[in-house]
Amino acid sequence: MTNFSYAKYSPIWFIMNRGDNINSFFEIRQWELVDTILLESREKCLEPIDDLPLSNTTLNYIKTFVPGIYLHQKEALKYSIGGYNVCLVTGTASGKSLAFYALGIEKLVAKPSAKIIAIYPLKALGREQEKRWKNALDAAGINAKVGRIDGDVKSMARRKAILKDCQVVIMTPDIIHHWLLLNISDREIVKFLTNVALFVVDEVHTYTGVFGSNAAFLFRRLRHLIAFTNNTPQFICASATMASPEKHLENLFGVPFHIIGSELDTSPRQEVKIVFLRPHLKGDYLTEITYFLKELTSIERRFIAFVDSRKSAELITSILSRGHQGREQGANIEVESDKITGIIKPDRIHTLNILPYRSGYEEEDQIIIQERLYTGSLSGVVSTSALELGLDIADLSAVVLLGVPYSSTSLLQRMGRVGRNCPGTVYIIHSGDVVDEVVFRNPKSILERPLSEGALYLQNPRIQYIHTLCLSREGGEHDQFCQALKISNDETDFISPIKWPEGFMVLCKSERTGELPSDLQAMKSEANDCPNNVFPLRDVESQFKVQFKQGPVLKDMGSLSYSQALREAYPGAVYYYATESLRVYKIFQKNRLIYVRSEKKYTTNPSMPPSQVFPNFTEGNIYNSNKYGDLMVIEANCQVRESVIGFKEKRGSAETKPYKYPLTGDGINVFFDLPRFTRNYFTSGVVFTHPTFNIAKTDELGAVSRLIYEAFLISIPFERQDLDVAFGKFRVKRLPYIQEGNYFIVIYDRTYGSLRLSGHVMAENQMGTVFKQALEIARLSDEVMGPGGVLPVTAEVIALLETLCNDGSLSKMQVDFESSTETMPDENRYERIIMPGGIGLAARNNNSEYIIENIFFYPKQKELCYRGRYLTQSEQDTVNVTWPVKEIREVPGESVIGYYDYETGELLTDK
Repeated sequence: MTNFSYAKYSPIWFIMNRGDNINSFFEIRQWELVDTILLESREKCLEPIDDLPLSNTTLNYIKTFVPGIYLHQKEALKYSIGGYNVCLVTGTASGKSLAFYALGIEKLVAKPSAKIIAIYPLKALGREQEKRWKNALDAAGINAKVGRIDGDVKSMARRKAILKDCQVVIMTPDIIHHWLLLNISDREIVKFLTNVALFVVDEVHTYTGVFGSNAAFLFRRLRHLIAFTNNTPQFICASATMASPEKHLENLFGVPFHIIGSELDTSPRQEVKIVFLRPHLKGDYLTEITYFLKELTSIERRFIAFVDSRKSAELITSILSRGHQGREQGANIEVESDKITGIIKPDRIHTLNILPYRSGYEEEDQIIIQERLYTGSLSGVVSTSALELGLDIADLSAVVLLGVPYSSTSLLQRMGRVGRNCPGTVYIIHSGDVVDEVVFRNPKSILERPLSEGALYLQNPRIQYIHTLCLSREGGEHDQFCQALKISNDETDFISPIKWPEGFMVLCKSERTGELPSDLQAMKSEANDCPNNVFPLRDVESQFKVQFKQGPVLKDMGSLSYSQALREAYPGAVYYYATESLRVYKIFQKNRLIYVRSEKKYTTNPSMPPSQVFPNFTEGNIYNSNKYGDLMVIEANCQVRESVIGFKEKRGSAETKPYKYPLTGDGINVFFDLPRFTRNYFTSGVVFTHPTFNIAKTDELGAVSRLIYEAFLISIPFERQDLDVAFGKFRVKRLPYIQEGNYFIVIYDRTYGSLRLSGHVMAENQMGTVFKQALEIARLSDEVMGPGGVLPVTAEVIALLETLCNDGSLSKMQVDFESSTETMPDENRYERIIMPGGIGLAARNNNSEYIIENIFFYPKQKELCYRGRYLTQSEQDTVNVTWPVKEIREVPGESVIGYYDYETGELLTDK
């Protein structure tokens, strides 16, 4: 291929010279077409329906549309009619919804007063399905109404009218959580739940991670309340193909299911072509992507481009919105004519031809983007996984994947957006990621990748307590519903007719007796009397609200988790919202509020030192510990500190000087008087330690840790944002296994309270698979991307991985780790404390870092207390904060530990 400079070629030039297809683009831009895979079409195969024990009404409905039904639809109806809870686990566009409608019609024929709750994880799906439910009931000739309750229906009276008048009510899990159950004592809601005969739950594979774990408690809360009406509704669900669906469904709903698998799928399939592309490496990656997307629109191909980060979705569409202006500066383009007016431009989301789509947008903005996509007034959308679900978008001919999805489930869902009504094309573009390189070396292996795991962890104490507050607090859902049904209710006890995850009932009883752990008391205080609204289903922490505040203008600009705020909306950041660039100029951490104002099209990246992970090897904090030769592997609770200490900014092609905290204006008129913007949280992780780590260079250890992390996600395809990796030195000793100063690598959960995802690496044979995969990746490339940039893959790195592979293949020896801890002093005389000058975390104040100045015994409360100040307080601030010793958590290895002698009042160091 000829080498030439292509900077002079603009998108207009491509349109004028592209020829009849997109191959001209690849030739001109010097993209490599690595391979093409053709997924052939499949003819449909229909089954008769006369042998199904269905009512004439349902049979007539089915016959209206087709002369028969697919085998998986027939099997779903057969088992559903037999009383089973059923889930169809088949491909996209396979007609799973027909089983929903047919079973719903059967329920309404048997009992016209019955109610059906149809639950969809996104409002967009609910709006689409509302029309289809109406069409199905009309075709059946049933005099029944369909209603939808979501954020678009603002009026309480209107919502109650829908419950009263409609037989099928479409909702999201979120509206059930923060509205329906919040108002559980309302007469119309009580009557509605009393008559629920069927739950329809679509896209159950999306109920994973934090959202899925929260939803598992939500569904049990519904079942708990409905059980008091002597009613047992049936479940019918649908899912994309996933690993272990039976286990996932039972964890999610607490009831057994019969699975209708993809081997029974006889639906038709259109031809889909998968094209593997490697962009020209000398160009800016995001710029190359924008040229490609521009080319797709120029040849009238509507598309969805999937990315794995919210920031990428915003930056790509922001570049596209500027039209390039004939320049190739990618994400660094600054449009001088884009004046700062002090108000948000209202036309962007209505007029741009390509828009971003992600979580965290305001409802009205999400609706506009979705409607424009449906109606065809958008050429394309650059989306996170939020648009993976079963939206049926007409005339969508192309899907673009920026990087290889980690699981087959995600791949099939994204590919399933095309090939529904006509042949489609899926473009997979190499992103430079090591996972991409593994697949691009053998493109056909993409069809053999593992299915996603149902990542539910129902023992997370924060998740459990969110639902404890909602259900069993005094005056909560349980009390309100019992009162509405006139059922006697013991105010101090809590009894449930259903089976809950271990520990939940104990927590409910502790809540009613006021005997809560201190770290949960902070959540109780934050929730006040409205936990349903304070704690959303899609996080375990309350969210940061982003508000545009400039002059008299105040406008909501979405929401962020704490983790997202660290990466996207830290002090001084330029934060993008639907291609609009906004400067973060003030953050109220306690109130979870971020203020932004208009800014030019600059880009910023946070300066984040490596995350600090403090493994906790004290009694009760170790889940599992094994030894393989010299390799020690321990799953334990951990404390994690993530910090931003400043940021780098680009204005056009020029990079400004780095900004370091604290900020005092520094030309951007942003003031932040702390040395770092920090999140401290508690989770779990798997710690690896080996003697060879202590003689390795830090770059080598960083590369090894990153390779193990990437291999873990290839072998066990969890969501990348749910896990992370770090390395560091032990700050405490736990002889004979742990020596202070030795190095370790840790894969840890990024969810507060943990989902125990990292622990999967300790499953039988899994660790060896991960090490071998890491070694295979290392041999493919001489570098790997880490959080701090490029890390070299040297001969020493490969040697380290070979050692781990060898030791990891040895016989496992279980270690009684806790028996190795040192003997503690007499607890009746001595109290373990953090010594003055040390630092701890204030559990009841969002784990704020707290400096201990002195320790005293408070006779009135009969407890030992600290006096000190928060790290956020300036040294000139003379106000002291007093906390009981039990309310301040140690930071292992960083807090200086000692003991308070109750007999003498002396402080003794732990040496």
